[in-house]
Amino acid sequence: MRKSFYSFIGLCLIIFSLSSCLTTKLPEEQEEVSLSRNYKMISINENLDYLITDITYPEFESYPQFNKMIKNTVENNWVGFKSYTKTEWTELNSLNMKNGAGKLWPFEYKVIFEVSYSSNYISVLLNTYNFNGGAHGNTTLITYNYNTETNKVDNIITATGMSYNEISEICRSKLYKDLITNNKTLTTPTEIAVMKEMINEGTFPQPGNFEVYTLNKDKAYVYFEPYSVAPYSYGIQKIEIK
Repeated sequence: MRKSFYSFIGLCLIIFSLSSCLTTKLPEEQEEVSLSRNYKMISINENLDYLITDITYPEFESYPQFNKMIKNTVENNWVGFKSYTKTEWTELNSLNMKNGAGKLWPFEYKVIFEVSYSSNYISVLLNTYNFNGGAHGNTTLITYNYNTETNKVDNIITATGMSYNEISEICRSKLYKDLITNNKTLTTPTEIAVMKEMINEGTFPQPGNFEVYTLNKDKAYVYFEPYSVAPYSYGIQKIEIK
C-alpha cells in the first residue's frame, strides 16, 4: 500500500514538472506574445493585354489602422500606374503593329514585402518593381514603422533617437568604403568623383534621404533605391546604422 502511495506521488511530480516546462516562456517569447504579430498575405494578380500585375502585402490581425495605410498606398500606386500605362502601351503597340514588329509585350507591376519587429514597432518594407519599356524597370521602396503604443508611423529620428547628421555620417562612411574604397571596378578619377557626388547628395542630412528604414530587434537599417547613391547596376543599398 505504501509503495503504491509513493508511486502515485512520484507520478504527480513528473506530470507537474512536465506541465511547468510546457508553460514557462523565455523573456524573448514573452515579449513576442505581448505584441500581436499575426498577419495574412493579401495578393492581387491580374493579367491584361497591357499589364501583368503580381502584388502581395501584409494585413495584420490586430492593427486595422495600419492595414488601411498599407492597403491605400499599395492599391493607389497600382491604380495610378495602371491608368497611365494603358494609354502608353496602346500607343506603342499600335506603332509596333504598324511597323510589322508584332504585338508588344505587356508591362509589369510587382510588389513584394518584408516584415520585421523591434520592441513596440512593426516595420513593413514594400518593394515595388514596374516596367513600362526601356532598358530596365524601376524599383521603388516604401517603409512603414508603426508604433503599436501610439498607433502612429514614426520617422527615423523618433524611432532611433539619432540625429540626421549622425545617420548621414554613418551611411556616407559605409557607402564610401563599399562603393569606392573596396570597389575595384572604379578605374578613373572621373568615375570616383561621380560616385562621391552621388553618395554625398544621397546621404545629405535631410529627412527625404532617410525615409526608407526598418527596425529589426535592436538594429535599424537605412535603404537607398537604385540611382539614389549609386548607378542602377549597384542595386539597392542597405546600411545598418544602429
